[in-house]
Amino acid sequence: MASLLATARSSGPLWARGVCIFRHMATQEPAIAMVATTSPRKPEAAPLRKFGRENPPSWISRLLRREVLTLADADWSGENLIMPLGDAIIAVALMPAPIPWSQLEGPCATAWWWPDAASAMKDHSNHFVVAIISGTIPKVERRVELARIVAAVTCGTDAVGVYWGEGTLVFEPKCFDSQIRTASVNDVPVELFVDVRGELNDDGTSRCFTTGMESLGFREIEIPKSVQKPTQLMEFVIDMARYIVNNRLSIPDGDTVGTTAEVQYVVRYSKSMFPRSSVMQIDVP
Repeated sequence: MASLLATARSSGPLWARGVCIFRHMATQEPAIAMVATTSPRKPEAAPLRKFGRENPPSWISRLLRREVLTLADADWSGENLIMPLGDAIIAVALMPAPIPWSQLEGPCATAWWWPDAASAMKDHSNHFVVAIISGTIPKVERRVELARIVAAVTCGTDAVGVYWGEGTLVFEPKCFDSQIRTASVNDVPVELFVDVRGELNDDGTSRCFTTGMESLGFREIEIPKSVQKPTQLMEFVIDMARYIVNNRLSIPDGDTVGTTAEVQYVVRYSKSMFPRSSVMQIDVP
C-alpha cells in the first residue's frame, strides 16, 4: 500500500486519484483497502451507516465547503460516500477502472488459501477504495473496523475479491466476510491483515517473514535462516503475530520467545532482509 500512496497523483489514473484524495484529507496515514467488482453497482448507504458513531470533526466541513450530513442522512454523493466513525471518517469511493494488475499479480500468485484468486480477479472492471481517515482510533482497532466496512461493501456490490494492500493479500469476498464477522478487537483475525511467507533459501535452509505487522503498530517479524521447514516456521510466526497483536505487545530487543518454557528463541532488532524498517528477527535454529 505504501507504493500505492507514493504513486498517487491527481494526474494519474482513477484508482490513484482516489487514494491521493484520501491521503490529502487525512491528518494521519489512512487505513485503506480495496474491493474489486465486475460492475459499478454501489452498496446501499444504510448498511454502512451503522459503523458511524459521532459527528466528524469540523475540518471536514471546511474541506467540503458545506455542512456535513448527519449520520442518518449520509448518502452517496456521486461516486463518493463520506460519514463519521467517532472522531474519524469513513470514506468509500467507486473507481470505474480495475485495480492495476501489477498490484494484484503477486498477491494472487501467493494466495495459497484461494487457488482461484488470479482467475477470479483478472477481469474485474471496477473497484471501491474503502478508507478510515484521521481520528484517534488505535491502529489495530482501525483495521478491524475497516475490515467490517469492507465486508459490508462486498455484500452490497458485485464483488469478486478484496485487496488488503497493507499486507499484500487478496481474499474471496465470502471468506473475508465470514472471518471478520466473528472477530473482535481482542480476537483479531491477523491472517486478514498480515501476510506470513515461508520460503527456501538458496542453501536449502528456510526463511519466514511477515508483511503487515507495521501497519498494526508492531515490528515486522523475520526468521532469516533455519533448518526447520517453511510450513513449520509459518505456523510459529503466525502464532507469534497473533499473540503480539491480541495482547498489544512490544517484545524488547534481547528477550526470548518460544512455544514452551524449554524451547525459547532470542529476539533481535535488526536490519531487514528487505528494504524496509528495522524488524524483529528471531533466531530459530
